Amino acid sequence: MKVPNTLQNRLENPQENHLKLHAVIEGEGEPLVLLHGFSSSSHTFSHWMKPLSKKYKVYAIDLKGFGNSPKPLDDKYSVYDQMLLVKAFLDDHHIKNPIMIGHSLGGGVVLALALSKEVAIKKMVLIDAAAYKQNLPKLLRWLQFPILGKLGFYIMPAHFEIQEGYKYAFYDNDKIPQEGVDILTKNLQSKNGKYAFAKASDFLIPDDIDEVSKRYTEIDIPTLIIWGYDDIIIRRDKAYRLHRDIKNSTLRFIYDCGHMPQEEKPLETLKLIQNFL
Repeated sequence: MKVPNTLQNRLENPQENHLKLHAVIEGEGEPLVLLHGFSSSSHTFSHWMKPLSKKYKVYAIDLKGFGNSPKPLDDKYSVYDQMLLVKAFLDDHHIKNPIMIGHSLGGGVVLALALSKEVAIKKMVLIDAAAYKQNLPKLLRWLQFPILGKLGFYIMPAHFEIQEGYKYAFYDNDKIPQEGVDILTKNLQSKNGKYAFAKASDFLIPDDIDEVSKRYTEIDIPTLIIWGYDDIIIRRDKAYRLHRDIKNSTLRFIYDCGHMPQEEKPLETLKLIQNFL
C-alpha cells in the first residue's frame, strides 16, 4: 500500500532511528543553514562558505541520497522525509532560530519546515525554490518510464548525465564549473548513488502540493526570494507567485542566469543575501 506523500502524514509518522546527514561546518556565530537542490550537494555553496563563515556558523548540509550523506535502499526520499532529517540534524546540533537558505529542492524543504512550525526560522532565503506543481525537466520525465527510462538512466554514463544537467540548469554554458561536474559525477557513481537519484526523482512532487502551496500565505518569516531570470527548470512565473504568497518577502532577479545562481553568478547572489541579512 502506497504511503501518502503529504506533509501531514510525515509529521504524524516521523522516521524512526533517523539517518545522520553529512554537513560542512565552518565559522562561529549565529547559525546559518544551507540546503542544496536536487542531484546536487553542499559543494554548490563552496563560493560562499568563507565569506559567510566570517560572521555566521555555517552548516552546508548534504541531503539524504546526495553528497556524502547516506543513500539507503528505501522509499523515504520525499521533500518531507528530507525535512524531518534536517529537523533532526538541527536538534542534534542544538541549532535554534537558524537562518535557512534553500536552493530548488532545498527551498522546498525550507518551506516545509516553515509550514510545519517544527523550527523557529529567523529568516529565509529561497533560491529558485521548488514550491508549486510543475512539469519535471526532460531527464526526470524520462525517468518516470518504469522500464526503458530507468534502464537507460542506469546504463548511461554518470558524467554525461551530470554534464547535460548542468547545461539545462545554466544560462551560459561557458560558466559550467568542471569541478562541480566532477564532484557530482563522483556522487552519482558512488554506491547507491543512481538509486537515490532515481528514487528522489519519483517523489519530487508531493501528493499534497496544491494544498500545501495554498498555505504559503501563512508564512510571516522575513524572506528573500532570489531567481535566475532565465531559469527554464523552474520558470520565473513561480518567483512572482511565491512573492505574492509570502507577504513578508522581497524578490530579486539575477539576469542572464539560469537555475543555479549560487554557481553561475555566485558573487552577485551572495551580495543580495548579505544585504538582506
